[in-house]
Amino acid sequence: MRQPLLPWLLWLCAGITLTACSSQPQQPPGAVAVRVERTLVSHNLRIDAGEQLVLTSPQRNVRVTEQQLHQVTEFDAEDRPVNTHESYQALPWDAQPVTLIAEGKRFSLLTDHDGVLRLNLLDEQFIELDFESLRVVQLVVRASPSVVAEQNLLVSRELRAVLQEAVALVHDSLEESDVEQWVYRVRRLNELGLNEESTQLENMLILLTVGDPELQAEFTHTLEHSERP
Repeated sequence: MRQPLLPWLLWLCAGITLTACSSQPQQPPGAVAVRVERTLVSHNLRIDAGEQLVLTSPQRNVRVTEQQLHQVTEFDAEDRPVNTHESYQALPWDAQPVTLIAEGKRFSLLTDHDGVLRLNLLDEQFIELDFESLRVVQLVVRASPSVVAEQNLLVSRELRAVLQEAVALVHDSLEESDVEQWVYRVRRLNELGLNEESTQLENMLILLTVGDPELQAEFTHTLEHSERP
């Protein structure tokens, strides 16, 4: 009597099914990425001039930051994505150009290695500006034609008056002035609240008179005994 074929056929089908399943490629746990793709999602520049956007002092430290957002996709050896995530970077605008626009004139400035622009409207390159009418200065940074940041800073009325007077005190010729005028300029800058410029001018005059000890002594004596503000 012949044995029924059904059990044997069931066993054969099960074996074929198991073999087929075991031959399918499996994603091993903890698969290692062998290739990474980074796609730029957004790119911008940010100018941080502080909360107060009205200048009341000639100096202002302005920080510039470059911000980039990437989509990062990791692929395994068979070029299948094993991970996708976003990566955000905010880097200092390191030693990069900044354009200052005032009264239609353009001035080239530079950030330091921390991305900080040390703006000083009493720098020599600005002395030709008409401070009496200066109302606003604009800062512009550009990474590409489509990645640009701008920031306007208003110039207060009080600062305009200070700048008008201080430019001559800081930049007029020292050689053509006498000791009394030197002392006046140092003291007047201090009275205007420009302590940094006052100290710099005093130090410059000390260096200027190194070769003439008598003149230097006259200057320091007069400065020490002049009426302080």
